[in-house]
Amino acid sequence: MTSQTRKQALVWGGLLIFFGVITLLETFTDLTAWTWVALLAAAGLGVFAVYLTDRSDWGLLIPAYVLWAIAGLIALVTLGILLGEFIATYVLVAIALPFLVAFLRDRTNWGLLVPAYVLLAVGVMVGLIGVGLLDDLLIPAYVMFAIAIPFFVAYARDPQQWWALIPGGIMAFIGLSFLIAEAAAQYVVPVVLIIAGAWILVRMLIRGEPADVVRPPAPEPAGPEADEPPELT
Repeated sequence: MTSQTRKQALVWGGLLIFFGVITLLETFTDLTAWTWVALLAAAGLGVFAVYLTDRSDWGLLIPAYVLWAIAGLIALVTLGILLGEFIATYVLVAIALPFLVAFLRDRTNWGLLVPAYVLLAVGVMVGLIGVGLLDDLLIPAYVMFAIAIPFFVAYARDPQQWWALIPGGIMAFIGLSFLIAEAAAQYVVPVVLIIAGAWILVRMLIRGEPADVVRPPAPEPAGPEADEPPELT
């Protein structure tokens, strides 16, 4: 058995025993919220200490992070800092952070940004709804803009990926239409279409061939006699 396998067995076995013990304690005694915070934080610290013995085994950071995140959640709820929708925001952001950190460690794994961005976008949306900044048509507008942003970022990083402007522009236009009142939207959409059509026509006229101009006929070439120099007498 390798050293890393032994450490992982030690960590997971120890965590199972740990949760079994505190579950029994909860059965016989009513553990307070702060007791749970202390136990979870201590368990996370123990796992992190095992990780420090060999930092190549970065997988041990996952249980340590999860334990600390849960301890932080219980502490913030107990203090009354996290209420209602913000609990969901905290959970989503906490799940997104490991993906973001993993990308920052190795930026070739850009696929890790996808779940991180989705979780962060949803978490922010839930939080904004909780404080009342997002409601009614602003919610679908936020969703459309959140979908459009990655396409614009892809184009900004590589302008040759011009196709990204098509879905990004469509999503952004739909989001913009939600920002406008429904009564105004029925006028804005036709006006935008008319402007777009006029722009295409004007561009075609500017780039088109110039009108035919009547030019005088080209002079006929001189005869062979004209090409010969005059004879000297």
